[in-house]
Amino acid sequence: MYLDTPNNEPLKKRKRLKDYFDYRNNQINQMGLILFSAFVIATSLHFFFENRFTEEQWKSRPMTRHKMVDDLIDDHILIDKSKEDVINLLGEPSWILKSDKDIMLYELGLAPNRENNQVEHLYIQFINDKVNNVSLADYTSK
Repeated sequence: MYLDTPNNEPLKKRKRLKDYFDYRNNQINQMGLILFSAFVIATSLHFFFENRFTEEQWKSRPMTRHKMVDDLIDDHILIDKSKEDVINLLGEPSWILKSDKDIMLYELGLAPNRENNQVEHLYIQFINDKVNNVSLADYTSK
């Protein structure tokens, strides 16, 4: 084909804008929409059914503390609080250990996926009368 001769082939018709958003015949877009919807639903369900820490529930329902402890640790609610502030917020601890470090333990109850002999505790370590470390501790009860 020479440059000076006209091309008799018809021009390819351009897609309209709405054809790019037509989900009826595009399986890749349908799968993407399904996966995105599943992600949004799963994230929403996790957010709505996750138990948030509240002082009232912590004190009134000690056997459900294992549901709230993740929020308590992740949000650093206790960090840099004094012993009196912690006791006012959480109530009296189950145990107070005094060695080279001051440690308070709060019993969390039995988590549903644990063996019957595993009991979880909230471990709070104080340095200079301020909370330095908050974590979970498992102890085997005999």
